[in-house]
Amino acid sequence: MKRMTGFTLIELLVAMSLATLVSLLAYSGLQVAIGVWHAADQRQREMENNYLVTALLRRLLESPEEVSVRDEEDVQQLAFRGDEESLIFAAQLPALDDTGKVYWVQLIQEKQLSTEGQRWQLLMRYMPLVEMRSFDWSLLVKDLADYGEEKVLLEGQPRSLRFAYLEQLAEGGSEWQTEWLQLQRLPALIRITPARRKQGALAQVVVAPRNMAYAILKGK
Repeated sequence: MKRMTGFTLIELLVAMSLATLVSLLAYSGLQVAIGVWHAADQRQREMENNYLVTALLRRLLESPEEVSVRDEEDVQQLAFRGDEESLIFAAQLPALDDTGKVYWVQLIQEKQLSTEGQRWQLLMRYMPLVEMRSFDWSLLVKDLADYGEEKVLLEGQPRSLRFAYLEQLAEGGSEWQTEWLQLQRLPALIRITPARRKQGALAQVVVAPRNMAYAILKGK
């Protein structure tokens, strides 16, 4: 008599176990591939966003107008005031208004709380410039916060940014300053840089205001 051929129960169980293991390995590999793809896509989006923000900051920092104001201490100065955390200046905003109107523009940072801990965002506030006989910087800051238009330029930054201003010294040479207060000239250069460079953070931006371009070339 011919012997019947086929699979034993043990062979069937072994085959099913191997098939299950192969499926788990394939699924794990797929999950890893999806995770890598999402990380690469997120990194690409961050780079594109930082590039666009950098281009916008360059245009803004090139645009301060030489508008003169007299503050509450009766000091005549340009409408430009900055420290390490923020900057206020007068400029035209052609992207918003092509009539040549001059606006107050403020770049300021605020803290954020997220699941990853403390983060920072960079805001742009702006409103039309109205000439006043007596000018108060602190009141302007309050008005910008209360009544100005606000745009979020950057958010989720791991470190705060630092503003600095290059001063051309009368005796020759130049020096970076952390403040630019009550002066009748624009800085030669404006620099925005992260306090500590980390992945996803904005790269350093160094820009010369348009009205200082000739002075920089002359000083070389």
